[in-house]
Amino acid sequence: MATRNRDLRPDAKGRYRPYVGWYEGRFRNEERKQPRFNLGTDLKEAERRLARIRELYEDNCRVVKRDVWSAQALGFAKDIARGDRRIVYPTLSDVIDQDDPLIEYSQMLHNVKEMYPSIEFEPDPQIYGESLALNKKYVSENLRVLEDQLRQEGALPPKGELPREIIPGTLHEALDAYTQDIRRHNVAPGTNETTSYGLRRLERAERFREHHADIALHSLNYDACKAMVDHWRSRPPRRDGKPTSHDNSRHHVGELIRFFRWLDSSSAYRWQMPRGLERVERKIPKTEGERRLSAITKDIFTVEELAELNRHATPVERLLLYLGLNCAMGAAELGRLLRGDFLLHQAHPYAERLHFLSTPEDSFTLFLRPKTHVFGEWLLWEETVRMIEWGLEQSRRLKSDLLFISDRGQPWYRERTKNPHSKFTNVWNRLVRRVRKSDLNFRHLPVGTLRDTLPDLLRHRYSDEIASLSLAHGSPFHGDSLLDCYGNKPFGRLHTALREIRAHLAPVFAAAPADPTEERKHYLPIAVHDKVRALIAEGKKTSEIARVCRVSLMTVYREMRRLGTDTNE
Repeated sequence: MATRNRDLRPDAKGRYRPYVGWYEGRFRNEERKQPRFNLGTDLKEAERRLARIRELYEDNCRVVKRDVWSAQALGFAKDIARGDRRIVYPTLSDVIDQDDPLIEYSQMLHNVKEMYPSIEFEPDPQIYGESLALNKKYVSENLRVLEDQLRQEGALPPKGELPREIIPGTLHEALDAYTQDIRRHNVAPGTNETTSYGLRRLERAERFREHHADIALHSLNYDACKAMVDHWRSRPPRRDGKPTSHDNSRHHVGELIRFFRWLDSSSAYRWQMPRGLERVERKIPKTEGERRLSAITKDIFTVEELAELNRHATPVERLLLYLGLNCAMGAAELGRLLRGDFLLHQAHPYAERLHFLSTPEDSFTLFLRPKTHVFGEWLLWEETVRMIEWGLEQSRRLKSDLLFISDRGQPWYRERTKNPHSKFTNVWNRLVRRVRKSDLNFRHLPVGTLRDTLPDLLRHRYSDEIASLSLAHGSPFHGDSLLDCYGNKPFGRLHTALREIRAHLAPVFAAAPADPTEERKHYLPIAVHDKVRALIAEGKKTSEIARVCRVSLMTVYREMRRLGTDTNE
């Protein structure tokens, strides 16, 4: 690639006139000479023109396979030296001597663009349009002749046919270009890193390569596109043999439609979306079991289950439990909570506007959902506030504004990873496994169930509108102040409902220890621990307690010391 020459020197008249390349004289015995280009008197403009001429000379040498200007390229170089940004070529006079000038016009333009990609050519738009139409007709007619000839020779199957238009490129080549487009347009602000959403899209594009043959783009007609969509609608088996999930298949179908739209709009390919493809069936069929389950409401935790989880929880697990329940938040929302998202121990600044009574003892969370940018706010229960204050103190110690952060200073929600919520999932699963050691029949529901529990309670006790508001569903927030959020949303009724529903959840909070922020190691399942203490209270011998509870004598002694019981028998 040619570069600008920073060492250009003006001549006596202030003109920049460098030598670039070589040209041959009219006679064979003449020595090669170097053409000189007058680039004007402005240094910066001369540097730009020189860089373009050098790029053109590289293109020229690649075409002629010699270190010498061709007459055509030299003419273009002189146009650039005069300052022409775009070169008008071809003109009708360039093709007038051809057998069919109009057909030759676009062919000549395409050839010269292929030869000299560094130049921007500007054809006559009317002549070029007519020439393109004639060439399209010419290609179609010749393809029909070729099809008949191949069919007569038996080279083409009886039901096969050639495309009516030749479109360069293959499906996999287009998918490679599509992945580059995803990388360009799914970058986290201020970084060069692909977002987690972009990473998931890249995975789907790679699966398209694995599942679909690399056919020529001219064969990617309606039937071929529909077959690709139907493949993912059929929920193909995963590597473990199980069918792809309903949601995963839906995401793949959506990504496939986005790919077709991108391919249709890309200037790098001449492929056009087949008529009717936008109306192709995309609905993912459900299995019989899924249809039966869809008629039932989502799984939610009972008050008893929430209390059992709280009884077994560590402080950080309790923080996750309380906030997820109080604010109907999932990992994506919890993992982005910052110190500034909380109004603690103060009356709501717009309580009068929201038509609800607020006092300085109240606390609130105010938040924009990350994907939809919908504003939401929640009145916080007293127990939730205590755990938030504990969590913010841990964050302050780690010099972070994030609420959920590891001891090493790493955010729980890893924005630019394939599975950004894995930390939340792992912490929650450890808690559930701990509970199941005491109760094997305890349901192992995912952490996302917390998000569904509050809306279900609100829907049955209040209204669908309040339940939807608790999930921060609705239109995105584009205002400049909080007051802009309150026009049509009854946040006051939501806060009142949250205050009232706290009494229904009282058994959950009662299950926590006297100090819910105390860090205690759980050496025993809670059920075994309670049984050991009950037998100690009954005055049973240590050997009997150890035998009945299947624990060591040292464990019994440890619990006796904690209870202040005499360990001497």
